[in-house]
Amino acid sequence: MSWESIALGYVTYLAVVAVSARRFRRARGPTLAIAFAAWTVWAMTRHAPRSLSIEILVPAACLLAGYWLSGLFFVAAMTRVERWLLRVDERIGFSRGNCPRLLRDYFELAYVLVYAVVPAGAITLAIGGHADAVPRFWSVVLLAEFVSYAMLPWVQTRPPRAIEALPAVVSSSSLRRFNLAVLGRASIQVNTLPSGHAAGAMATALAVTSVMPAAGVVFLVLAISIAVATVMGRYHYVVDSVLGIVVAIGGWVLLGLT
Repeated sequence: MSWESIALGYVTYLAVVAVSARRFRRARGPTLAIAFAAWTVWAMTRHAPRSLSIEILVPAACLLAGYWLSGLFFVAAMTRVERWLLRVDERIGFSRGNCPRLLRDYFELAYVLVYAVVPAGAITLAIGGHADAVPRFWSVVLLAEFVSYAMLPWVQTRPPRAIEALPAVVSSSSLRRFNLAVLGRASIQVNTLPSGHAAGAMATALAVTSVMPAAGVVFLVLAISIAVATVMGRYHYVVDSVLGIVVAIGGWVLLGLT
């Protein structure tokens, strides 16, 4: 399964969802326009030769567009679901404020790296002499990410940081303030369940490990750190991040079988 077919399937799915329910009318125009543009570009360029830079940059742009597009489907928070997610976190015994400062800063740094880890995976394969593996890399990553984003129309929640009274220590570091500033300007301001951050990081690690095991170990450590960081910083709930990892592993296995 190519990354192009995954991207086209995702935007087509969103277009169908947008026109099938009145509550998603805000997303209808942009989604239909992007779906039409995506299919048109694919039809015009599917037989054209592609450079390595295109194979790296275009899927990355599709990933960002798919993320922002999903945010248009948010209508209202499902407060009962949010309360359940918070109860799960409490039962596990999560306490962000009691974490040592050095460990908090490490996980905030890991969360900063979430924006670089996916393109870094593609670049690592290209530099390592495995340019032929880059298209499959994007198939694994886009499948995991888009499955996560595709759930937003049906499971609508706010991130825990938006509804919890966090200890003052949580916001004390410059890394934390940087992460919040980036999210305030570039995120869709709502929660994805499963976590796109955890899914993308783990999918990247698995795709790299399949081709370059030594480099893959580094990406696996980063992926686990990012998944933990999403919960530690209250960017996501525990359920979000666990499901994100499950989705990434499932997509990787599925594409391996095909």
